[in-house]
Amino acid sequence: MKKIRLRLILLALITLVLYALGRFGVLYYDSYLFVERMPYMQMQTAHSVLFKWQSPAEEIGCVRLEAREVCDERPTRYHHIAIDALAPATRYMYTVRSPSMQIDNTNRLFETLHVTPQPIQRIWAIGDSGKAGKDQDAVYAQMMRFLGDKKLDLWLLLGDNAYSSGTQKEFNKALFIPYAPTLKTHTPWAVNGNHDARRFAFDEIFEMPTHGEAGGKASGNEQFYAIESGNVHIVMLDSHEGDMSADGNMAQWLHKDLSKVTKPWIIAVLHHPPYSKGSHDSDSGYDSWFRMIKVRENIVPILERYGVDLVLSGHSHGYERSRLIGGHYGLSNTFNPALHLKESDPYDMHKSTSKEAQDGAIYAVVGSSSKTGTNPYNHPIMERSFGVLGSMLLEISPTKLEGFFVDHNGTLTDHFSITKKEL
Repeated sequence: MKKIRLRLILLALITLVLYALGRFGVLYYDSYLFVERMPYMQMQTAHSVLFKWQSPAEEIGCVRLEAREVCDERPTRYHHIAIDALAPATRYMYTVRSPSMQIDNTNRLFETLHVTPQPIQRIWAIGDSGKAGKDQDAVYAQMMRFLGDKKLDLWLLLGDNAYSSGTQKEFNKALFIPYAPTLKTHTPWAVNGNHDARRFAFDEIFEMPTHGEAGGKASGNEQFYAIESGNVHIVMLDSHEGDMSADGNMAQWLHKDLSKVTKPWIIAVLHHPPYSKGSHDSDSGYDSWFRMIKVRENIVPILERYGVDLVLSGHSHGYERSRLIGGHYGLSNTFNPALHLKESDPYDMHKSTSKEAQDGAIYAVVGSSSKTGTNPYNHPIMERSFGVLGSMLLEISPTKLEGFFVDHNGTLTDHFSITKKEL
């Protein structure tokens, strides 16, 4: 009898080991599988940019930027060409040559980041955009139609950029193919979502400015970083795998970075929303393993201390947008408008230019750029809440920030503004 039990235990252990090896094989395969990939940009700064692409054959690839050409040092399938010594706020035309690929070089151009304030800047934000198909296509097309001939400056990805597991193939299907026209002209600035984190492809695809190359304080960590251009300072945070403690590496960096900001506007981006009653419930610790609660309790107080104006999240598959609020770190039923609401007007809001004024921030969940979910939409801080496909455009001048949520039918379903003035 004892021998039978030992054999059963041994068989169970062998089965467990084989299963674990199989899962590791799938994880490794999906994360590092080679896929052909057209050129795209990373690490865009005021003075440099990085071009990446993946060719079916090992070869020398080249990027021609105006009259200057830079090539790979040796044959490779993974092309990685950085070009520096560029002028800030300057538009450059470029072409890419890779012998085994047919690359469409029409309309390939980009603009370096701005050092000085601009009359207007436009930022496009998409969240949970990683489900390829007609819904994703409609959201994209309607925002491009809404934008028209206006210049887009920055493009933000709020996480869950490739469903359902963030594999190399899924990133091609959900990002690189459908958004190909915008990838020719803009760097996709991304944060990690819970679905992206199921594989390691995200880390292979995106390269983050950890040394302050794009502005702000050096983070030394690809999980969080800053982008600074023209009128705006943006902190990109990892709410899925990052240290969410109040005194962790990310929190310590936030204090250092935000305390030195001189730009008139500050935006924070992270996947998990501190406030939501959408397809995810920010009151529940069992929903997303306390991540939304940790954001609210540990990260939001830091953002508010330094005068962050807008916090963008995804994760919940709908659209939710608050007024200016501050000081609310508890469950939804503890929200008290008399204490936490900083502005009575839900659409035309005002703040002081002084960070010490503690005028609060707007919290927006933009998690429906390719799918929607079943949602109660009843969080008390939210002024607008609905389950409709769409994405957000921000227009930012030195004194005014405007937000436009455009749905998949081209309808402007929400419009808000913050105007800043001296005390």
